[in-house]
Amino acid sequence: MIHDLIRYQFDNKSALKRETVLLVSLGCSWGKCAFCDYQDDKSSSVLKCDAVNKKVLESVRGKEIGSTVLDITCSASYTELPFTTMNYIRQTCKDKGIETVILEGHYLFRESNKYYTEFFEQYGIKVIYRCGIETFDEHLREDILRKGLPGATPEDISKYFSWINLMYGMEGQTFDQLKKDFEIALAHFDRINLSIYTSIPSGPARDNDQIKAFYNSDFYHDLITSSRVDIFDEWDETNDHTVGHDN
Repeated sequence: MIHDLIRYQFDNKSALKRETVLLVSLGCSWGKCAFCDYQDDKSSSVLKCDAVNKKVLESVRGKEIGSTVLDITCSASYTELPFTTMNYIRQTCKDKGIETVILEGHYLFRESNKYYTEFFEQYGIKVIYRCGIETFDEHLREDILRKGLPGATPEDISKYFSWINLMYGMEGQTFDQLKKDFEIALAHFDRINLSIYTSIPSGPARDNDQIKAFYNSDFYHDLITSSRVDIFDEWDETNDHTVGHDN
């Protein structure tokens, strides 16, 4: 697993205030996304996953800080967390007054959602499901990014997920394509997380000129005023744009 990651954050910049935890999974069974460098944050040992995850969940404060939403992330789909960890999550929600939990999963595992809805509903906890789409341009999504959603339409995805992730800022993407992605996303989904692309050694290059143009555009300023959009940029080191999980 990766030991220098920030595993707990309180996101009070978003219109939806929430605590976020980054947990350790048993590994991403898809594992083909061209832009992902988190795949090593895993363990084949349930006991090791649980030991880290239980400690991370102890950081959750819930109603103590006015937060009733817990966002669960990991290096895979939520279905690839040990089920013992899922029990820790549910109990933490109950103990801390968390009313809504957000679970992120690959479209491949969409049929699992209904079972986890029932699991959390036993404690009166609502579940929101989020899916990483990155773009609705199928050539870019499947041939370049290798997301594994061939043929999936916005209508198909929205049957299972009410939130999605988009990504922008890699070579080959255009501003017009980003606008089209948001037009589709806002018509079909309740909420959109936009990640500004962070390059990895074996992945596509980051297009800093495109990213700078985006931040200087009226479109960006429209997005940051929307209660349905969050923007995350891990390389916004000076926090000039006050986006995402910058420290």
